[in-house]
Amino acid sequence: MPAWNNTPIKKSIVDFVNIAIKKIPVEDRIAVFDMDGTIACEAPLWFEMYAAVEGLNLKSAKNPELLRYPEYRYARKLAVNPADTSVFNNWTNFSKLPYYNYIDSMVWKAYEGVDHEQYVNSARSYLTKARDKKFNIILADMFYQPMIELIGYLKKNKFTVYVVSGSVQGVIWSVCPQIINVDRAHLIGTRQIVSPVYKPEDYKILFIIQKGIFPPKDDKNGKSINIYSHIGKTPVFAFGNTNGDFGMFHLTATNKYPHIELLLNHDDAVREYAYLPFHGDTVPSWGDSLLVNKWKLVNMSQEFKTVWKKR
Repeated sequence: MPAWNNTPIKKSIVDFVNIAIKKIPVEDRIAVFDMDGTIACEAPLWFEMYAAVEGLNLKSAKNPELLRYPEYRYARKLAVNPADTSVFNNWTNFSKLPYYNYIDSMVWKAYEGVDHEQYVNSARSYLTKARDKKFNIILADMFYQPMIELIGYLKKNKFTVYVVSGSVQGVIWSVCPQIINVDRAHLIGTRQIVSPVYKPEDYKILFIIQKGIFPPKDDKNGKSINIYSHIGKTPVFAFGNTNGDFGMFHLTATNKYPHIELLLNHDDAVREYAYLPFHGDTVPSWGDSLLVNKWKLVNMSQEFKTVWKKR
């Protein structure tokens, strides 16, 4: 893992893998990674929201009347400035009644009524062309080289790797297989509600995106539920970057085999983006959770020799 600095954190990962080789059967070497902010950049927007902004703007360009809805106005602003605080400060404002989570509605409205595979292809097309405004890197290339190496290192040592993301499954399918060489069966995301349309004459089926998701959302304890439902086993290795990943950390910590849980801390404002490991409401106790549970803090500024995927 040459993109990692030689620190106690790297040593702890290598030591764990060496122990796993001796003590954990191959079939139980399960590793789970969050996507947004853990293996790929999530600031100022994450892949799911970049794709949603593009989809909403394409729709409002054809039908300007849609701009009477906040989701479409927000998308216009975010296309100009992905870090627009006038959007961030209002799209989940729970202090006002009636409150509404515009993040979720932006995602489903962008591609409602569209075939799910069309969404996958559309997201891939956009993410492989658009660029991050700060670093001028193609969005789909904004994976972290140290994490790509870590996933490869685990797979080389016969770990089965899964990505477990709060983002909808379609956007995970759009970028992960090409970058980290993990197929769809190993990509667990929030599942959008779809309706099947059978076309036997064309030897195909369409899964039309509807409003909403199949609960639970792949976040917090929802990650534990979805890991259990999808994999049927408890991981021994978990890597996340926010308190939204604590559910899968708690799950991993119940394993009878040796296990390790790691939290990536975004403390490098120069080479990436700096922010605390929680989203939305302030969670001052996040550090206590790491100490009490003996989860490891991975500071990007100290641990990553290089940040971005080799191009």
